Amino acid sequence: MSTLPIGFTCWQAESVAATIPTEAATPSDQVLLATHSPLRIRREGAATRKQAEFVSEHEVVQEFLTSTPNAGVLIAPVLGESGAGKSHLVRWAHANIPRIDGRHVIYLQKTQTSLRDVVEQLLNGRTGPAFDEIRRQVSGLGTAISIEEMERKILAELAEALRAREPQGFLDKPLVGERGLALLFLDPLFREHLLRPGSFINRRAVHALNGRDPDEPDVPLEFTVDELPLDITDVANLADASKAAQNLFRQVVVNTDMQLEAVRILNDSLDLAVMKAANLGVGNVNRAFMKLREELVGDEIVLLIEDVALIQGVRRDLLDAIHESSIVQGQEKYAAVRTLLAVTPSYYRENLPETFRTRAEASSPSYVVDVQIDGAKTSDADLVDFVGRYLNAARLGKDVLEAEMSANKAAPNACDACPFSDSCHSTFGTSEAGHGLYPYNEPAVLRAVRACVDPDNPQLFSPRRVLAGAIREVLMDAAGQLPRGDFPPGRLLGERTRNAGLQALPLAARQRLEEDYPKDLAPRLESMLAFWGRAGTRPIPDAVFATFGLDPIASGDGSDGVEEPESSVRDEESRRAKADGLPKSVQRQLEAIEEWSAKDKTLPQDMARMIRSFVREAVLARVEWFDPVIKSPDADTVKRAVPDNARSISIEGAQEGIGQGVEPIVRLKRTARNAVLLQGLILIQSGFAELSGDALARLDAVAVDAVPAARARILATLEYDEAGMVEAARSLIIGALACGHIVSTARDVDLIRAVAWRGDMAREDAAARHPQWVDSHRGYMAERGAAVERFLGGIGAAQGAGGVHALDSVRLTKIVKAARAQLDELPSAVPVWCADANRKLAILVQVAPAQISFWADLVQRVRRLLPESESYIDTVDAVVLAAREGQAQGLVKVKDLAALEQANEAARRLDARGVPEVEKALAGASGQRGVALARQLGPSAGKDLKLIAEYLEESERWVESGISDAEIDPGAKIDIDEAIDSQVTRWLNIISNGADNE
Repeated sequence: MSTLPIGFTCWQAESVAATIPTEAATPSDQVLLATHSPLRIRREGAATRKQAEFVSEHEVVQEFLTSTPNAGVLIAPVLGESGAGKSHLVRWAHANIPRIDGRHVIYLQKTQTSLRDVVEQLLNGRTGPAFDEIRRQVSGLGTAISIEEMERKILAELAEALRAREPQGFLDKPLVGERGLALLFLDPLFREHLLRPGSFINRRAVHALNGRDPDEPDVPLEFTVDELPLDITDVANLADASKAAQNLFRQVVVNTDMQLEAVRILNDSLDLAVMKAANLGVGNVNRAFMKLREELVGDEIVLLIEDVALIQGVRRDLLDAIHESSIVQGQEKYAAVRTLLAVTPSYYRENLPETFRTRAEASSPSYVVDVQIDGAKTSDADLVDFVGRYLNAARLGKDVLEAEMSANKAAPNACDACPFSDSCHSTFGTSEAGHGLYPYNEPAVLRAVRACVDPDNPQLFSPRRVLAGAIREVLMDAAGQLPRGDFPPGRLLGERTRNAGLQALPLAARQRLEEDYPKDLAPRLESMLAFWGRAGTRPIPDAVFATFGLDPIASGDGSDGVEEPESSVRDEESRRAKADGLPKSVQRQLEAIEEWSAKDKTLPQDMARMIRSFVREAVLARVEWFDPVIKSPDADTVKRAVPDNARSISIEGAQEGIGQGVEPIVRLKRTARNAVLLQGLILIQSGFAELSGDALARLDAVAVDAVPAARARILATLEYDEAGMVEAARSLIIGALACGHIVSTARDVDLIRAVAWRGDMAREDAAARHPQWVDSHRGYMAERGAAVERFLGGIGAAQGAGGVHALDSVRLTKIVKAARAQLDELPSAVPVWCADANRKLAILVQVAPAQISFWADLVQRVRRLLPESESYIDTVDAVVLAAREGQAQGLVKVKDLAALEQANEAARRLDARGVPEVEKALAGASGQRGVALARQLGPSAGKDLKLIAEYLEESERWVESGISDAEIDPGAKIDIDEAIDSQVTRWLNIISNGADNE
């Protein structure tokens, strides 16, 4: 016995695509018969009230062909949900009905449902005036008539049908007639919307001309509420429609009952509108088919319809012709018609005319195809046999199948010629018919079949869905995956499995896989255990792992598929036992997390919110401000930085509206490990911490990993990042220079003093400053203190809400050194908390030229009266003596001599050193601009400069005034002694020298 090679494949993807159909009408008769599995069909005799019984497909065909028609009519409905196999039964009947004289078989496939195809099939090759005329009418469909023309015609015919329709009740009264729905179909705005690409009218026109696409679902093209133009306001301006159309739209859009009635009316008019749009007269198809029956009188017509719901446009005419009696006035005028038609139960009850159903139920039983996957009449062996036949067909391929069926009327077993069959069958198993199940085994086949159920009817076996998913999809993918060593993939048939709600591996088993195996291998092993190991409850032979290129893993003890330490098993069993006694609400939450993890269900929002809050608090509790050292942020800042929502804690599979570019600080992926964590948090929150296992330890690990991201978020919100702090330091240092708090930046300590200086509103030299400069300085000082406080908060520690009491000197030095290299101009961007101060500083820099002009004017005023060669004190002394000696002679022309004496004494105390200080500052400012100019003006200088200028100018005024009066008074006999003369002469010399120096 040869051992099955690793990655072996006994089929080709091309053969699978060509051989495995998803539609009954797709394969040839040979392929259909070769792959056919016996169906479970329930026979229901509605008219005879017989008890339902199960029959075979052979019995169905036999009864259909031999039962006596009722007045020449026999209608046998085949009922079943979409994909259940009802069309397959009709197709199988077509392949097995003997062609004999007097029997005319007409087969309407659901893949050939255009009007032209349907009419041609119904005419059954007949010629003659009646048949040729109807052929002529439909011959231009798709060629002479384009899709766009067909769309407009359907819309126009619907509008006319609605306009001409008589109201049948109070609901449809506003919807029919001149001012009914026809308004919307004729209004240019609504018309454009109804004819947009992909609209219902567009699809219906395509269907009429080209028929149904093989990939389309078995859903009849009929109006639904969603097809009404209720969404037009999303793409167009309703005001562009006519007033009447606007009024009707506003009524319909808010009235659900009117919407449902509109759908009913439209669908009732649709077939007729399509026929007229196709230039088929009403009743033409009926007359043609009745003519056919008339010509074939004495014979019988066998009409096989794969899906009556998909035969649109002529369905009403056809149904009328089908159930028309063959007996007229006691004579057989028309051929008998045996009709086998497939239809869903709901469509049969709700859409087919009652008269038609009555004739059908009076003439034949119904045949219901609704195999229950776990029903009493369906065994696992039946399902395995169904899959086995198609696996065998995939191995043989379409050409071999057709040749063998044509020659031998039976399909061979491809495994008979395989050198690995013994090894393969012993490892993977066979169906009862002997077909190998590779790459499946029996548990894998059964899980794949159950994964492919219709979620809306999970108990019904769906052959089409099994063919499409479990066989076609898996085999085509496996043809490439097996040789690469990638089969089975992780989450095999994942979406189908989730939708079917199949049991997943136990949470503990999935967690063990995640922890013990690489990320790319754990999902594959999970698929292995879920499918080939029956959800971890059945050991998988080592040979199965080996064939797929995997190392065997221990497959459980009947509880899961991964071996766990004995203590871990005991702990898990103990926890589960205790969990059984939990409140129902808590159990439901734990189950929701299990489904979130295993079945990709959405995590309930209230649970997601609670978990996010839990994790967020754990992360924030671990954020410490030692590196970097900053003042602990307040609660509002933390909430803005790390909000209590998905922007901070994201949970995969929870409803989250995270914007693009937002990276949460924690992402809880949909893993078994995280599911255990989430369940533990629920238990803790619910007061059952003793059952939470190591949830707190796991939470701590998650929180520790998230701390750097949380810290970065908070720092970014505070704008305490290094770049922002350097820019703020630049602004604060330049501000300190512009205010004269420091004059040198050579030493680090000076820079630190600068950024820590909160400022001082008062300046001793304010009198010598321009009013604009004073106001700007005051404005800057008002903002600087807050900026410094925030800056220090980003570089030091504080006790609670108090001020910073310790600085991180290393980081602070690094920041100010970086700022030192960029002090030539103000930063253009600073943290928000420094923005106001930086803006006020910019104003202070801007007014520097005004201050220069102000100083220059003061110096000029002083130097005019006080040359550099003269001493200010000597000058004051001369003025004092002149005033004292000249008072008796009336030379001092002031009203208040006492005040003059006080002014002279005050002038003596003025600091004249400010004059050369300001002159030096002006010299240094020459040629400077911007920040450099502002720095020159910062230090305090010339605090008494303005007072000196004013004192000198006032003294000049009264001295000159007194002497001038004396000189111009011819009658005055003033005797000025030498002392007075001497002092006055000296003062006048000072003034003269000052004037000469200008």
